[in-house]
Amino acid sequence: MEARLTKLEMKLAYAEEAIGTLDSVVTDQAKEIALLRAHLEKLEKRMTDLLEEAGDGPRLNQRPPHY
Repeated sequence: MEARLTKLEMKLAYAEEAIGTLDSVVTDQAKEIALLRAHLEKLEKRMTDLLEEAGDGPRLNQRPPHY
């Protein structure tokens, strides 16, 4: 009985450690995703500004003339 309890305690300790590690990884990934989204928004705005500045350039939502 004591050996089973010790084995369960060891499994619980490893599980808690794994959960802590995974939580850290997920937190880091969430921060990186937020940073990448911010960069993407800046790039989208820059691209829109450049297209508007070009004036006669192709629009993303405009059909080509052959339609």
